[in-house]
Amino acid sequence: MLTRPTTLELTTSIQPKTTISISLPFNRAFIRYTEHPPDASRGFDLPPAILYLQDLADEPDQEDTTPSADSWQQRPKLRIYSSKLLLDLATPDFSMPYNVIIMTSTLLALFFGSVFNALTRRFGVVQVDPLPIKA
Repeated sequence: MLTRPTTLELTTSIQPKTTISISLPFNRAFIRYTEHPPDASRGFDLPPAILYLQDLADEPDQEDTTPSADSWQQRPKLRIYSSKLLLDLATPDFSMPYNVIIMTSTLLALFFGSVFNALTRRFGVVQVDPLPIKA
């Protein structure tokens, strides 16, 4: 069974006065029918990123090493939230179902009309008098 990841966790040490930029390409190639948003032209909301900051200056013996899991869980963390993003999707083309419905309805109407006409029409012989010839 395939599982879909929902969380990306990155642990890194950043030097003071350093700017860092992290980007993650996002691709939803196969979207389940239950995952489509109600408004087809709006897209998907991506939740904000959460950045947990921990000051390692209090630990003199661990300057360049990553913190252990126990010390990370015990300390209070500063949280920074980014803004949420809107992932634009291609707007679905609703003309195809419309065309299929119209064509199917037309074919059914033609078939029903032909069968109904053949079953209910009465055929008979009609005598036509010849027209008089004018001289």
